[in-house]
Amino acid sequence: MTMTTDACMAEEMTYEAQIRVTRNKEKKKIASSREYGGDSSHIIYKSGIPTLRASAHRVKARAKNRKHNPKPLDRNGSETGTTWIPEEVQEERVFSYDTDQCDIKGAVINLLRDCDPEVVGYFETTTQPIDQESSSSASEEPALRLEDFRVPVSSVWRTVNGGSCEAAQKYLSDRVAMNANFLEIFDTFVTEVVLPHLKGRLVACGALEDDSIPCSFYYQRPPTLRLQPGPGWAKVRPHNDVEYGHQNGELNMWLPLTDRTLTGVDLWSETSCKKGDYHPIVANIGEVISWHGSSRKHYVNPNATVNTRVSLDFRIGVEGYYDPLWEMQGTTDDHTRKKVDI
Repeated sequence: MTMTTDACMAEEMTYEAQIRVTRNKEKKKIASSREYGGDSSHIIYKSGIPTLRASAHRVKARAKNRKHNPKPLDRNGSETGTTWIPEEVQEERVFSYDTDQCDIKGAVINLLRDCDPEVVGYFETTTQPIDQESSSSASEEPALRLEDFRVPVSSVWRTVNGGSCEAAQKYLSDRVAMNANFLEIFDTFVTEVVLPHLKGRLVACGALEDDSIPCSFYYQRPPTLRLQPGPGWAKVRPHNDVEYGHQNGELNMWLPLTDRTLTGVDLWSETSCKKGDYHPIVANIGEVISWHGSSRKHYVNPNATVNTRVSLDFRIGVEGYYDPLWEMQGTTDDHTRKKVDI
């Protein structure tokens, strides 16, 4: 029995559709399995996801349906009537810390070295350390540099595009949260370096009468670790953290762990809310950027180099301006906090 013309055409169209689907799946498979350096194009990381990061917010509701009404309390339990930390504290600052006392970079290197190379990545060893002090003799293992960490292409592709970004992000988040050595060094860094600096600024602007008065701080723990491989075209879009459920009673801290002269990547921010005057906040290894990311839009530029950019960031809520019990409707995966009185 011969097929009609219409039936033949329908079968041919179905066959062509199946071929297109197969080809698209194969393209996604190739894209997600491509290793670093395996692409003939200059742009290796073509995904719209510029960074692999530990921890993330997911917004589940439309902005118009969300609330932003935290109610901070003072030490006596009374509402303070404000959610904004003092303007003087909101101003961006760059301050230094002793990398020998708080070897955050070394802790991150050890953390990444213990991760699954097929999920998070691996180190390409180098015989050219960044500085003289980190050089090793011929009998020692080559120095490890964060700039030489290679992230699998599939780990910065979303699942819908054939990648494994979400799984890699969860894996990295879990590794950071479970690494006791890293968290111990991080806690020391926060309590002995960052919080005394922040408290000093509160005293200087009159928010605290003097340094002897105790103040409660709520810092994000674990912090967010970000890996931005390159060469890539994508950048983090300009945003402020209020969009993701953070409060104006928080202050952001951002630590570069790689050499900005090797990656060409900086943190860019407005000087004040809705100003739109984006500028790079220049900081090097051993320095911390402090700025009000809740109100000021910020982003990082694309990484056009073969060197990976690595940074650590977290937020600190200040007593009297921050409500530790409040959560914005429509968000999940909010960062956990640790309370410290100093």
